[in-house]
Amino acid sequence: MRPRPFFQYVIGSFVQLAPGSPMQRVVWRGRQLVPSVTGRQPYEVPVYHLDNGHWDCYYEHELQPALRPKGE
Repeated sequence: MRPRPFFQYVIGSFVQLAPGSPMQRVVWRGRQLVPSVTGRQPYEVPVYHLDNGHWDCYYEHELQPALRPKGE
């Protein structure tokens, strides 16, 4: 069995923050170290920057895939 890739989305993927929200493109992805709530070692999670005009990064679990607009 192959291990799951760390990132679900590649740069250029279209994603949405919520169903019915505007589509946005992934322009950067990286890793963020987050503390464990159980007191164990911190662990890395995937984060993404979108082309939505904000400097925010979003956790992978906040995103969902979106269909590409026709003609792109």
